Amino acid sequence: MATQQFDITSPLAPDAAFDRLINLTRVNEWDRGVTNPRQIYGSGHEVGSRYEVTVVGFDGKPAPVVYELLEVDRPARFVMEGTNAVFCAHDVITIEPTDTGCTVTYSAGLELLEEDPPLSPAQLDSLFVKVAEVAEDGLRSYLNM
Repeated sequence: MATQQFDITSPLAPDAAFDRLINLTRVNEWDRGVTNPRQIYGSGHEVGSRYEVTVVGFDGKPAPVVYELLEVDRPARFVMEGTNAVFCAHDVITIEPTDTGCTVTYSAGLELLEEDPPLSPAQLDSLFVKVAEVAEDGLRSYLNM
């Protein structure tokens, strides 16, 4: 499994940052690798809510991914898992208050599911660093608007 973690400081209060981040229908506003986000199950942002997004697959073609909220502890933390036939992504977002807003910690893991995966572990690690950098840059802007 490839993993990445980063911290972002934001002037937003923890509640405001949490509300912006847990609304996965807006993920395309901070991750340019994601398009067409939509909620497909549940109402609001509760455990069990599911969202479908489109990402660019390892083959360069659009691929659907379904994300499910596994844990929700407003405004401190939520956990989501995204799956399709090729991979499983596991993301944990924690939000801690600071004197001037909050710090968001994003921990992400990506595991290939196929018996004969399209990438070696080293290739996956290298690719995931780039994917995480895109998300980090987008989140930094999104949480500091």
